[in-house]
Amino acid sequence: MAQTHTHPLQLADLHLPALPDPWPLAWGWWASALLIIILLTLLYLVVSHLKVRRNLKAGKNQALAQLKRAQSVSEINTLLRQAALTYFPREQVAGLSGHHWMAFLDHQLPEQHQGFVSLNDAWTQALYASKVGDDIHNACRHQAEIWLRHALPPRSPQHTPAMKRDAAKGDRHV
Repeated sequence: MAQTHTHPLQLADLHLPALPDPWPLAWGWWASALLIIILLTLLYLVVSHLKVRRNLKAGKNQALAQLKRAQSVSEINTLLRQAALTYFPREQVAGLSGHHWMAFLDHQLPEQHQGFVSLNDAWTQALYASKVGDDIHNACRHQAEIWLRHALPPRSPQHTPAMKRDAAKGDRHV
């Protein structure tokens, strides 16, 4: 005789619940993603600011190196004009000469470093003289070095480098 065996508890099969859906994400994940995006944006802004600042100082350092090799007051004056045209708007610098040029250079310096206007007569004579005394040459070189160290790059936002301004307008000069 065959016995049928029945289970005494009559339990139904187990039905497992569906696995939790990974979407939509919990608010903590959204906050983490937003924080990462903000941090990456800040990192990009800081790096780009440092890169621009380094490029601005590179022009200043190059001008200081050229100043050491300058043999005449005329070369020093040309170097100052090139540096000024690099960092200041062309309209503001290109037409200046004589006393106005010296006043412009002094205006860019803190008051304790100004001295171009007082050197104006010696500077003008040295530009056109065939032979200049060492004291005048050294005074002009010293004042030019002060200007390159303390006036560049300009701290005021109205003075942007000419190259950057022209690139923003889309101008390309050959």
